[in-house]
Amino acid sequence: MFKLYDDERTLLMIPGPVEVHPRVLREMSKPIYGHRTDEFRDLLQEINKMLKPIFETKGEVLILTGSGTLAMDAAVRTFVSKGDKVLSLVNGKFSNRFAEIAKSIGADVKTVEVPWGKAIKPEMVEKALQKNNNIKAVTITHNETSTGVLNPLEDIAKVVKEYEALLIVDGITSVGGDYVKTDDWKLDVVVAGSQKCLGVPPGLAFVALRGKALELLEEQESKETNSYYTNLKLYYDVWIKKKDLPFTGGISLVYGLYESLKMIHEEGIENRIKRHRLMARVLREGIRGLGLEIFAEKGYESNTVTSVKYPDKIDDKTFRNKVREYGILIAAGQSHLKGKIFRLATMNLTGIREILTALSVIELVLRELGFDVKDSGVSKAISEFLISK
Repeated sequence: MFKLYDDERTLLMIPGPVEVHPRVLREMSKPIYGHRTDEFRDLLQEINKMLKPIFETKGEVLILTGSGTLAMDAAVRTFVSKGDKVLSLVNGKFSNRFAEIAKSIGADVKTVEVPWGKAIKPEMVEKALQKNNNIKAVTITHNETSTGVLNPLEDIAKVVKEYEALLIVDGITSVGGDYVKTDDWKLDVVVAGSQKCLGVPPGLAFVALRGKALELLEEQESKETNSYYTNLKLYYDVWIKKKDLPFTGGISLVYGLYESLKMIHEEGIENRIKRHRLMARVLREGIRGLGLEIFAEKGYESNTVTSVKYPDKIDDKTFRNKVREYGILIAAGQSHLKGKIFRLATMNLTGIREILTALSVIELVLRELGFDVKDSGVSKAISEFLISK
């Protein structure tokens, strides 16, 4: 049967992978060239210069071939050993992943846990650090993708630095779409992935390093880590000495990354962040206009992922399948939130056209399913856009 909105005509509103600009796709279609050449090393150096302002660091940014989880795994395995004390700040699926990685290498993991949808507060972190001596590393997910919560990273970082612990940050859905001030906030390690706000297909991971993390790497012997492929000491040494990657990189993805970074800098990093924040605000206002409730704690809503509570008698699969029939893919809740929330992303290329399209389809499906829509979500969103533009 013919489908008007097939996979090639579906608008991605999920929190990764995101819509990729045709400029990026065209670059990725270029013929493969050798990765052990001066030409490829020169490209890597240009990319490195363009990545640093996005992480807001003068430190180093390493490129790995793999997903964002690979970067999380590398960050923990490089700096944490069996028996080390790790404090993991958990308020969703991905912050819990840090704890799982640390446990897998035998670390003594303590946690600060809050209900999903709530934010981690600085005072909670301070209390935990006071209670647990000799914490070597603290892990945190800046923007919790599973719940749409933006944790107050700057304030939490101030607390962690008072206790001289290494701060390892998952910035996978914030880097390139929100403020992640690695140097100003004294973040030691920040990881990111290509398929979110950086606007490239999945397959590249990034680790930004500064301060204590760089000092530890320079002192470390390669054999002291719990890994091989994810050994950041190896990546760091090869980059410093040769401006190269220790293993075969994702060449076509690197081509695409270069083009996407050029586009990010054409827009301007500050302008890009303001656009992400505006689109998130416009989307939330439209959602509320429909009579739906935002799941994330008020005041801590993400600027790249919006989570929405289902009203009574609206079935998750039925709702999302109907939305997809009209050509938009949105995300379900995860773990115990399945069937309770749905999620929409405002990453990379998302602008007012995408927001208004998504809201109109959501309203249409809600009406089809018998929900008494409060108001026009599109009208509310337009009003917010005109006021804030």
